[in-house]
Amino acid sequence: MTIILFNPLSSQGLSVNLAKKLGEKLIKENKTVKILNILEIIDVKDFLNGFDEDDEIIIVGGDGTLHRVANKVKDFMIKPKVYMYKAGTGNDFIRTVKVIDNLALINPHLKKLPSLTINNTEQLFINGVGIGLDGMVCYKVNQSKQLKNKSNYFKNAFKSFIESKPFDLDVNIDGKDIKLKKVWLATVMNSKYFGGGMKIAPKKLRDSNDLELVVVKSLPKFLLTLLFPLIYLGLHRFILGAVKFYRGKEISLNTNSTLYMQVDGEDIYPVSEFKTSV
Repeated sequence: MTIILFNPLSSQGLSVNLAKKLGEKLIKENKTVKILNILEIIDVKDFLNGFDEDDEIIIVGGDGTLHRVANKVKDFMIKPKVYMYKAGTGNDFIRTVKVIDNLALINPHLKKLPSLTINNTEQLFINGVGIGLDGMVCYKVNQSKQLKNKSNYFKNAFKSFIESKPFDLDVNIDGKDIKLKKVWLATVMNSKYFGGGMKIAPKKLRDSNDLELVVVKSLPKFLLTLLFPLIYLGLHRFILGAVKFYRGKEISLNTNSTLYMQVDGEDIYPVSEFKTSV
């Protein structure tokens, strides 16, 4: 049995049609297929108990969908093979894993995700979490009624450049305190990409047993417009003094400001502190 799960909210509803087309393709391959709306699954444990090792689940969606799935199933045993079908707008997760015929096996990755503690609650995250400029950009993109593509991202990035202000930041990495001033964004990454293909942490491997904090600071506002295009190629790392990279297993951030935050592309406000760990 092959179960195709689609998120009607992903890709502004396009995932529904993708799920149907994928189902038609698999039926032609003589597979038994069932298509379900992932939002209609109420009892996750009961749902997973209905399958064994010979079944497979294909999730049609993007990073936001995978983030929700990872947090829903974290306490349960997953017997069937679970695949991600490339269908989101960001697709930062699927850029960093092995993909065959648009399918990526995600069981191994669900077992070792980092955690985020914020507002006394804990959740897992897939790609990265951050505060400051990237959080504001995600908020504006998510509020926009236009398609979530690179053009929309850049447009809202420029709006965020105008509105955002630098902030001071206290960081603790594995027990070591660091004070940073005039920070524009601070992002803790579990992989290379955020923002739909922006290589914010060029050397970070998903399978490495640590996290990477990327900080942009002490940069004149007008130069921020030049920074974002460089991030797509990972060239921002050569802007010495303005871009800093730190590694650790436990990374905490604290600021006196109330800022926008993004968690795998989903925005949260207001936020002034959070903790991440592997």
